[in-house]
Amino acid sequence: MTVSVSRRAIASAVLVGSLSLAACGGGEDDEANATSSPISTSYISEDPTTSSDSETTTPETTTSETTTTAESESDTASESASETVSSTSTSSSKREKADSSAEATLEKVRERFASLAPEEFFDQFEGCGAGGISGSYDCQGDEIGQFQFFDSESKAASSTQLLTELRSSRVVEDSGDRVVGWSTLGTSAIITVVDNREGLVMQQLISSDQEDPRQRIYELGLAKKP
Repeated sequence: MTVSVSRRAIASAVLVGSLSLAACGGGEDDEANATSSPISTSYISEDPTTSSDSETTTPETTTSETTTTAESESDTASESASETVSSTSTSSSKREKADSSAEATLEKVRERFASLAPEEFFDQFEGCGAGGISGSYDCQGDEIGQFQFFDSESKAASSTQLLTELRSSRVVEDSGDRVVGWSTLGTSAIITVVDNREGLVMQQLISSDQEDPRQRIYELGLAKKP
């Protein structure tokens, strides 16, 4: 009886020990598994080469954009400069054409109205242009001022009538076909030269307060002093 109890006690002790060992063994496996998890997780990381390439690409892109912007600004500046040069060239060309036209018109006036004034009178003009009405011209010069010329028989007839019949007018020279004088309008005077044979008239407006019309006519060589 005693032997049977002892065997049971020993068997129970062995079973308890086995369970304890099994429990201890299971704990070690869990710790091992717990330890291995961080290692496996920490192993998965970004490729340093990929990260470096990404960081390097940004400056290259910025540099490319800066270069493109600079080139665009340079092209715009070049286009603006070209447009300025073209505009200046066009303005210069137009001015040259206008000067050429004014000189050509002056030669035409010189030839057509030669009976009204001496040759040196026309030399004082810088140029002429067409007037506001048909057959009229405006000529001007720095020293001589502005004169108007009319190729009109009716204008010649009316101008002669104003010079010879109005009390406000004065005649300096009257040879029948050619009449030279001035008409006063307030403080202004209109110097007039008429060629009735050719139907031509030349006039200049001056201030009678600043200049004597008679002396002005003599100075310009439009009439001879008595």
